[in-house]
Amino acid sequence: MLAPLVLLQIVALPWLARGDQRIINGNTVNIKDAPWHASIIVRSQLQCGGAIISKNYILTAAKCVDGYNAGDIQVRLGTSSCGTGGSKFGICEVKVHSQYSNWRFDNNLALLKTCEQLNATDEIKPIERANKLPADNSRANVTGCGSRSGHWIDLIWDRRLSRSSGIQEKCWRLPVQLHGTQVQILSQKQCAADWSGIQFYLLTGISDLTICTKSPDKGACSSDKGAPLVIDNKLVGILSRAGCAIKPDVYANLLGHTNWLNSNTKD
Repeated sequence: MLAPLVLLQIVALPWLARGDQRIINGNTVNIKDAPWHASIIVRSQLQCGGAIISKNYILTAAKCVDGYNAGDIQVRLGTSSCGTGGSKFGICEVKVHSQYSNWRFDNNLALLKTCEQLNATDEIKPIERANKLPADNSRANVTGCGSRSGHWIDLIWDRRLSRSSGIQEKCWRLPVQLHGTQVQILSQKQCAADWSGIQFYLLTGISDLTICTKSPDKGACSSDKGAPLVIDNKLVGILSRAGCAIKPDVYANLLGHTNWLNSNTKD
């Protein structure tokens, strides 16, 4: 497997050099406008995004933390920077969704319990979960610290490698500032049809447990996993699989996971 990955890096470099290195076609975001945003750090490297949902729980994608011990993980909160400032908090417990599968988009959720309770400020604040599904074609916002301008190589890279491998840092400079953009909710039927054309995506799991978005030349990409999808300052989804403005972005539908979230955040 090593030789194909090395070849992939060599082929990818000319494309990556042209990349935009942020949420695709987004703008910089002041953390006061998204105080729920969390940066997930695994073994001292920025891995994913997440959302503060209570005084001691951060919600992110299971793929970001599955297989790691709690001691390997920290969260950075309260900063508009992707790698500096704010406050770091240790994680004492990781709860990966019991139905999570690396080969599916649904159930891609994990809860991170902080070792100390979070004090709400203008820069660090839990977000309320939405109590209704967004309508097709409605608008939502996403924030994140990942991605470039959206190439097929990004789509493949996001499936194969995690940021904690260190390979991404060696190949290109990651963004230094939190970015965000507005996206449009896509119908479940169209989302499934758009993803069905990629042969190596089997059992993708686009269902009532997922929400899709797609907007021309906008969206999330590799390293944005775990990013919060927000409508009217309420959390509706957590990014499970980015489409890099080529395919739809797929989020875990939090309304469909209400029971799991409630039962695992009682303490």
